Amino acid sequence: MGVFIGAMPWALAIPPWNMLHRAQDASLNRGRRNIVGSVRTSLSALACTALLFTGIGGVAGASRAGDGAPMPRFRHPDAALAEMTFKRVKKLRFLAPADMPPYAWRAGGGALSGFSVAVARSLCVQARIRCSFSALPVDRLIDALGQGRGDVVLAGPRMTAGNFARADFTRPYLKAMGAFATRKGASVERPDARSLAGKRIGVVRGTVHAAWLEENYPQVRIHPYKSFAEAAEALRTAKTDFLFGDWLQVGFWARGKVSLGCCRLLPGWFPAREFSFNSTAMAVKRGNRELRNILDKYLDELENSGQLRNLARRHLPVSGDR
Repeated sequence: MGVFIGAMPWALAIPPWNMLHRAQDASLNRGRRNIVGSVRTSLSALACTALLFTGIGGVAGASRAGDGAPMPRFRHPDAALAEMTFKRVKKLRFLAPADMPPYAWRAGGGALSGFSVAVARSLCVQARIRCSFSALPVDRLIDALGQGRGDVVLAGPRMTAGNFARADFTRPYLKAMGAFATRKGASVERPDARSLAGKRIGVVRGTVHAAWLEENYPQVRIHPYKSFAEAAEALRTAKTDFLFGDWLQVGFWARGKVSLGCCRLLPGWFPAREFSFNSTAMAVKRGNRELRNILDKYLDELENSGQLRNLARRHLPVSGDR
């Protein structure tokens, strides 16, 4: 059955990132083979938390966006970390992807802009740290981190076993989730499995979203397409009733020019173990646990203060159009 974020206390749905951190820490002096094994074990544990959502309906307990659409919390603060004190960090060098909107890109005049850049700048203000930014192609970020060209990778590298073996990651500050879009005027407001039974849903063939949809929405009529553009056009031209995919991609399309104003993002975000590799986190050089914890602590403070959600409202399609 499809399920929503927010129908139960968020604390019950915490992905086990602390378990991942412990696995990383315990394997610092082991071989690469043991490191990868520890990461795989931690990632597989995400399936346990996904089960907590099964059978839960409705949207509640999430933050509210400006137009009434519910907005998820992107991270759960660690109360134990909040009580810890760390050595003062005076400056940080952030490595950012050069062209990866909405996370980071070169704006007018060459200045870096984007959601992740804004998060980092807010963190630096919160922690009173002097920060600098360098932009590189996304496939060179982890290498540059290992070479000491920066202290923190801001966004870009996916949280895969290979990258876990080369860097330590914070808990995500932006979760990868699935979301539905439909045409404006459609009467369905809750995209749960019961409400969508018998409906035609477009999705990109062979993706984690297609597999998730097939497993969790067995009563819908799935229409697989070769590309997102084809799946989105099918919704716009009424060949399907809904579109399912990554919430950022679906949201930006619904609000963008290509959709011609046809459609809207439905309230409700869907977390899943299968999507977690694409969540957005900061990365530090492997073994730098102190810096990782410092970043997590201040990211938690941004979450608690509401600044993360405010930045999301400014940079991301967190609210749907009616």
